[in-house]
Amino acid sequence: MTTDTSPAMDGRRARRERGRVAVSEAMIDLVFEGNIPPTAEAIAERAGVSIASLFRYFETLDDLRRETVEIYLDRLGHLFDIDDIGEGTLDVRIQNLVRSRATLYETTEPMARLLRMRANEVPEVGEVLQRVRATRADQIRHHFDHELQLLSRARRDDLVAIVVSLTSFESWDQMCYTHRRTHQQVRRAWTTALNQILAPDQATVEEMT
Repeated sequence: MTTDTSPAMDGRRARRERGRVAVSEAMIDLVFEGNIPPTAEAIAERAGVSIASLFRYFETLDDLRRETVEIYLDRLGHLFDIDDIGEGTLDVRIQNLVRSRATLYETTEPMARLLRMRANEVPEVGEVLQRVRATRADQIRHHFDHELQLLSRARRDDLVAIVVSLTSFESWDQMCYTHRRTHQQVRRAWTTALNQILAPDQATVEEMT
């Protein structure tokens, strides 16, 4: 069995790959413009390809969404980090967490909303969300290790879950759109809550251990 490695075949492969990337990038752009979820027609028009070409590159829209999620995470992966993780006083670490999460959600809000819309229908998207949430829990354990070590194992796990949930996109979304808080007000509320949760008085520490 031989493999065709002719220049013509290489050229077709390169054009196909460029087409796939153009379609994925078009979908990302449309989502960030608030077109949720974008139609195949809108994606093809933005990418400058035909509908037939779009479905030659991707068998279904769900296949396109899966690849788009990976490109999106590669492009914006740095925003999921916490600035200076684990460094500084408790006040500084709380400020860094709130600033990092708020910047992430302000930047990625449309895509974050689309991922959650599709998570129950596309298993791979749900798996991505679970992976992201698990990573956030690990980040919180690292970032607030000093405070967590004062607690029992069960209480540490409780506190990690509370902090991850408090600073989640779902929390951000509800505070902004259900409670009509501005981004600055959400930051302030999170900072206040985290200080109360993570800096309990000594009596509370003794009760929780």
